[in-house]
Amino acid sequence: MANTGKCFASLLIAACCAAPTTAQNAGVSPVSGVPSSGGITILDDENRVTATGTLRYWRAYSTHGGRAMLKVFRPEGSRLVLVGSSPLVTLPPAEIGTFHCSIPVSRNDLVGCYCPDTNCIDQSTTGLILVADGDLGTSQADVFQDQTGGPALFASTTRSFDVPSRAGADVVIPVVGRGPGATGTQWVTSLEVFNTGVQEAQVALYFNLSGMDNTTPAASSHAVIPARSMLLVEDLLLETFDTEDAVGSVDLIASERIIAHANITNIGDAAGTYGQRVPAVPAVWGLGDDEAPGLEPNADIAYLFAAVENDSFRTNAGVCNLSGFALDVDMAAYDGTSPVGETIRLTLPAFSHVQVNHVLNELDAVGDHSGLRLNVTAVPGSEGRFLAYSSRVDNITGDAVFQIADRQPPLAD
Repeated sequence: MANTGKCFASLLIAACCAAPTTAQNAGVSPVSGVPSSGGITILDDENRVTATGTLRYWRAYSTHGGRAMLKVFRPEGSRLVLVGSSPLVTLPPAEIGTFHCSIPVSRNDLVGCYCPDTNCIDQSTTGLILVADGDLGTSQADVFQDQTGGPALFASTTRSFDVPSRAGADVVIPVVGRGPGATGTQWVTSLEVFNTGVQEAQVALYFNLSGMDNTTPAASSHAVIPARSMLLVEDLLLETFDTEDAVGSVDLIASERIIAHANITNIGDAAGTYGQRVPAVPAVWGLGDDEAPGLEPNADIAYLFAAVENDSFRTNAGVCNLSGFALDVDMAAYDGTSPVGETIRLTLPAFSHVQVNHVLNELDAVGDHSGLRLNVTAVPGSEGRFLAYSSRVDNITGDAVFQIADRQPPLAD
């Protein structure tokens, strides 16, 4: 997938929250980067923070490069109080960077970006632009003016389950792959993305390579999708990320709500193609360690069903880390209430992915079972959030059935 040649809405930001915490530093001044004459601050008025927490990282893309600072404002009557900001960083041209911060946020806060350089923002965007210099402390709400165009700033909190729909502006495909597999299989991943909005969608794609820290993504790309239109990519890893043999996950951040699917197809059988359909899941569906499993009955647990390992079928299971810091998860097999085999602990670097092939072998849980349940939980003390999945593969045909983990507690209706 190539760049369409249009400006990529300039600056693209995704911000994620860790476990809930109380915001106690409202009104503090930025750490650095005092606004200068000619600089502007853009706020996203359409995608406000939806839960209390701490902003831990942000990602940005700038077509021409320039300096940028993440900022958070809290509406209080007719004023906007500056809650906090990140350090001022320099964005390289046409590259994606991930930057760490620690900013307490609350529901309904506005997330934005201050750009002292005129070339940091390519065009006006939907949302609010500060036209008065100096946004330290507080600013009158009426100094912000509406603009038209596609929104360029996006925020998500990883703990909002207000709309249990797979459409979203920040979604994750938990696994993609390309290359040879077991029993002669040969896997290729295609992608389809539907823009549900009535405006053109700017979409950033980040490839997170399995087994490594992807704070700087292994590869990235971007696309423009017209309103109510579909983007189709036949060979995602090769065409979009210039990768011939790899496994990982893909983050998609868009200016409109999108629905996306990947199709991982085995093309290595002369009888035809077989494969599995992998849905993109909203990043806010990620699970964490909000309560320690085993001590709290409402703890977050990911469930995967009917794992088998025999002459006919094998089961692979995977986890992707949605966070900008390392995450530990435990994976165990159960037959009803009885554990089977051993628990394994997986350590995932920032934004990484891991897949355990022949997972029941790895858990020492192979035996005369009709199908075991896998429980996947964050290790207490891990700040990150994750998604889990399984893939049951027919050993004869290479046909695969994909399952995204169910969860307890479930998403709200």
